[in-house]
Amino acid sequence: MSIKAEGEKWSAKESQDLRNEEYARKAKENAPAPVEFSGQTDLRLKDFFFKVLSGSAQGILIGVLPSAVMKYIIQYSGLGTTAFGANLSAILTLFTSLIPFLIGMAVALQFKMKSLDVGVVAIATAVASGSIKWAVAPKGWLNPVTGLNSVAPANVYIASGAGDVINAMIVSAIAVFVTWLVARYLKGFGSVAIILSPILVGGGVGLVGKMIAPYVGDVTTWIGQLVETFTKLAPIPMAMLIAMAFAIIIITPVSTVGIALAISLSGIGSGAAAMGVVATTIVLLINSWKVNKPGVTVAIALGAMKGMMPSVFAKPVTMLSFLLAAAISGIPVALFNIQGTPTTAGFGYIGLVSPIQSMVKDPTVPSTVMNHFINPAIAVLAWLVIPIIAGFIAQFVFSKLLKLYTPMDFQQEL
Repeated sequence: MSIKAEGEKWSAKESQDLRNEEYARKAKENAPAPVEFSGQTDLRLKDFFFKVLSGSAQGILIGVLPSAVMKYIIQYSGLGTTAFGANLSAILTLFTSLIPFLIGMAVALQFKMKSLDVGVVAIATAVASGSIKWAVAPKGWLNPVTGLNSVAPANVYIASGAGDVINAMIVSAIAVFVTWLVARYLKGFGSVAIILSPILVGGGVGLVGKMIAPYVGDVTTWIGQLVETFTKLAPIPMAMLIAMAFAIIIITPVSTVGIALAISLSGIGSGAAAMGVVATTIVLLINSWKVNKPGVTVAIALGAMKGMMPSVFAKPVTMLSFLLAAAISGIPVALFNIQGTPTTAGFGYIGLVSPIQSMVKDPTVPSTVMNHFINPAIAVLAWLVIPIIAGFIAQFVFSKLLKLYTPMDFQQEL
C-alpha cells in the first residue's frame, strides 16, 4: 500500500507522519491571510454590536476573576499577613481598576486592529470611564509613596474601582468607529500615525468619553435604583425574575458579571442573580454526569457553563429547566435576605465567591451595597440544598414527565 502526495510515494510504514506533515504544510499555505482592520472593513451594525459586547465581556472577566477568586483564599490562608500575600492582593485588586483598559483592548482585538490602534482604543476607554480619577494636589502635599512633600501643585491619580462599565463599552465603540473613519478618509494618518493617533483619537475620544460619563452614570445608576426599588416592593417575585434572567444569561455569550457591574446590581438583586447562575449550574451538572466525561462535569462545576452553549442552543427547550430551577432557588434569596455586591452577582459557585460574600462582612463594602449577612447554616440550605432540590424538580418535570429533552441532549466535549 502506498500514499501519494505531490508525486512522491510513501511506504505504508512511514506514510502517516509524512502525510500529516504534508497536510499541515498545505493547510498553512492555503489558509486565508488574517483580515486586518482598515478603512475598507465593512462595519455592519449587528456584527459591530456583537464584537463590542464580546470584547467587553472578555475584558470584564480578565479584570474581575483573579481578584474575586483569590480574595478569600488570600484572606483565610494567612497569606494576607505576609508581604507576598499583601503584594499579590494589591496587584489582583489593581486588575479591577484596569477593567476599562482591558475592555478597550479586547474590543479592539475583536476587530483585528494593529497594535497601535489597540493601544489607542484601550487608552481612550481607560481614561474616560472613571476607574482612574485625578485631582490637583496643592503645593506641600505629602506623597504617601515617596514620603516627600511636593514642591509645586501636581495632578494626583487614584485608582478607584472598575469605573462605569457601560461608559467603557460606549467609548470603546466610539474609538473603534473614529479609528475606522481615520483609516478610511485620512489613510490612518500615514507615516505620522504613531504621533497623531494617540493624541487625536486617544486623547480626543477619551475627552468625549469623560464628558458623557456623568450622563451615562446617571442612567446606569437609575437602572440600578429601579431594580433595588422593585426588589424592596416585591422581593420574592423580583428575586425569582432576576434569578431566572441570570440563569439564561450565564448560558449565552453575554457576561453575567458585566451586566451586574453595568447596572450596579447589589443587595438582594445581586444575591438573586448569583442564585440564578447556581441553578443553571446544578441542572447542567445533573445531566452532564450521566452522559459526559468526568472532565466536562468538573469543568461545569468550576464555572464553564458557557461552554455548554452548543448543546443548549441546539435544543432551546432545555432552558425551561434552568428557568424553573432558578425561580425556585430565588425564593430563599428574598426570604433570608441573601445579598451580594455588583462584583459577585454573576459568579455563583465560581470560587465560592457569591456564597462567601453573602456570609462574610467585608469592611470595604459599604452598607448601602450590603447590610445583611447570613449564617453558615442558612448558606448551606440556600446555596446548596434548595438549588439541588430545585434542579431535580426541574429535571423530573421537563425530562421525565413532559419528556421535552433527555440527558443525551447535553452530551458535549469541552
